[in-house]
Amino acid sequence: MSTTEAARVASVARHDRRVRLWSIAGVLALATGVAASSLGAVLTEGAWWFPLMAVVVAVLASGAVFRSVNSRAWLGSVVAAAGGLVSLVLMFAPQTAILGIIPTADTVSRFGQLVTQGQASIAVQSFPADAFVGIVFLICLGAAAVAVAMDVTAFVLQKSALTAIPLTILLLVPSFVRTELHDAFVFAATAIAYVAVLLVASPQKSTRSAWPLISAALVLSLIVPVVLPSVEPAEQLGSGQGLISTGVNPIINLSTDLRRGVPLRALTYASESGGEYLRVAALDVFSEDTWEPSQNEPTAAGSVTEFPIAPGLSDEVPREEKVLQVEIDRIRGKLLPVPYATANISGLEGDWSWEPDGLTVSTDDSNSRGQNYEVAFVSPAPSVEQLEAAPTTLPDGFERYLELPETLPSIVTETAHAVAGGETTRFDQALALQSFFADGDFTYSEDAPVAEEYDGSGAGVLGEFLAAKSGYCVHFASAMAAMARSLEIPSRVVVGFTPGERIADDSDERRFLVSTDNLHAWPELYFPTIGWIRFEPTVSVGSAPRFAQSVEDDPSTPDVDESQPEPVATPTSTSPETPGARPDLPLDEDSSAATPNGVEISPWWWLVLALPVLLLIPALVRVTRRALRLAAVRQGETGAAWREVRDTAIDLGYPVSATATPRQQFEHLTEHLGDSGTSALSSLLGQVEASAFSTRPETVRVGAVTNVLAALRASLGWRERLRAALAPRTAFSPRDRRG
Repeated sequence: MSTTEAARVASVARHDRRVRLWSIAGVLALATGVAASSLGAVLTEGAWWFPLMAVVVAVLASGAVFRSVNSRAWLGSVVAAAGGLVSLVLMFAPQTAILGIIPTADTVSRFGQLVTQGQASIAVQSFPADAFVGIVFLICLGAAAVAVAMDVTAFVLQKSALTAIPLTILLLVPSFVRTELHDAFVFAATAIAYVAVLLVASPQKSTRSAWPLISAALVLSLIVPVVLPSVEPAEQLGSGQGLISTGVNPIINLSTDLRRGVPLRALTYASESGGEYLRVAALDVFSEDTWEPSQNEPTAAGSVTEFPIAPGLSDEVPREEKVLQVEIDRIRGKLLPVPYATANISGLEGDWSWEPDGLTVSTDDSNSRGQNYEVAFVSPAPSVEQLEAAPTTLPDGFERYLELPETLPSIVTETAHAVAGGETTRFDQALALQSFFADGDFTYSEDAPVAEEYDGSGAGVLGEFLAAKSGYCVHFASAMAAMARSLEIPSRVVVGFTPGERIADDSDERRFLVSTDNLHAWPELYFPTIGWIRFEPTVSVGSAPRFAQSVEDDPSTPDVDESQPEPVATPTSTSPETPGARPDLPLDEDSSAATPNGVEISPWWWLVLALPVLLLIPALVRVTRRALRLAAVRQGETGAAWREVRDTAIDLGYPVSATATPRQQFEHLTEHLGDSGTSALSSLLGQVEASAFSTRPETVRVGAVTNVLAALRASLGWRERLRAALAPRTAFSPRDRRG
């Protein structure tokens, strides 16, 4: 063959090799993207899929580019991993890197923050969850790991069939969250992509072998998720055992948190004036199932250093300016406890914003846990005369605060009109409704609603609650708000905390401790020119607001200043007679002693992390048994030496019977060993037989055993040795008496 012809043949070979490399990389990227689409069952929208695919393509393309010019496959996987890292830096932390792509210590710190944010978002959201930046980073990080695993499997190990393992992990993520979330269509599509991987990466396979594989995958797509144990999402589990989760709608978790066996420390705050109610969420949409916050109003983009004036609050209404110093302990979520009506907040970490109607505070990429902040707020103090004189004409858009579901039981509206329909003003109607619950025949119970199957806040449970006249704060708040709407009074339900227990009192400030026992829900009613006013219908819980009787001081009563509202009673301790309180239980200030910390990350991530450990269990068992046997050999146990040789040979795939005699096993092994290996094995057999039959047994050296083991391994290729190390056949065989 001429030099020119040889060069042409070599060029064609290089071209064919590159085509195959890029074909395999492309089909691996396709299969990963198809399998990753299963995450759509647990995440909203699909924008997260594009950065995920960018990372996958970066990994596989980097490896393919390197292998196009260098034949060392393992170095290609190293380059692929580096390409994935560069893509993560470029997308999530370019400002921390040199030239936007070379990571630094600041990049590592930023990645740590994103991991924390992602874990917190997963923990507090319901499914499908919003793919905030922290969650997208975790997804992309996992995608990079999966893509590198696919690259190593296909190019280094050259075992394309094993790519099913990372693909299956991606497919089963929704099923680990909840079994019914699996998608048989995605399983089928991934099966087809997997068959494509086998056909492209293994030229010896024919299309005829594809159909059995596809059929098997379709069967597994229906069976596997059903037999897997389901894991309830963090939102439905409440707040976990050691944390209080506000979630997206904290009213969902409220009953679970109230029924804790041991109260958890939520926060502390310092106040110069006394205890305050702290609001977490304002729920203004009332449905058959629950009260929930509006979804059609965007959160204001303004800074939390300056809030708008409280809706409806006119200049004529007296008010008091106050300040609280708040330290969050075991509250985790995207919502921040604040008093009403907040004017500004300082000291927060992360990006926070306010919602203009409810003046609630939330974040998309931070967390309330561990926050230490100062909040300045205005406390309105309208008089009775002002409330009674409030006009009935509502501002534009307030009709939504009067909406009631069609499924609302008629007893709710009928009771509202019977109790308060005859009052002359809407404020008098509100007081009548409050008195109906707080001063009537109702009792507080956190257990009865569950037994009677009317737990919750939706329209469907209110009829049962009014009939039973027993429930907890969610029922009282929901019922009064619904009844107020039936009387044309705008209303909403607020979830938050009652003032808590006073723990310190000095000349400058009072400190209060707030725990899960202080979790509460109450109604707020709207009065034009006054704004939103808190009411307290729940029996024996919290304190009803007090209102001044006159905006002018009566000169006939010099000892009383009627122009000032009566102070609001602040509970300084929990009374044993108060329903719902648990004074006999210690306050769990540490929480670690009584209940373990809540899991910070979703359970399926733990599975991904634990899977390699589970796969290595046989290898760990085998290594331990070998160490015990060699220790026995040092103590003179000759039989342990041959048992180790026998099991090592079986692990390596030699045709050795475990029930044969040592001499028979020796004869089988010598057929495959070279001269040096046969000599070492013969010497060891002589020592074993002498120990068994001679009156003067020889001592077996550990070195002699390890030499035989090394000879057995050296006679085989690296693949057989790797298989024997990771998946030993004798790992779980019956143990011999001494190892």
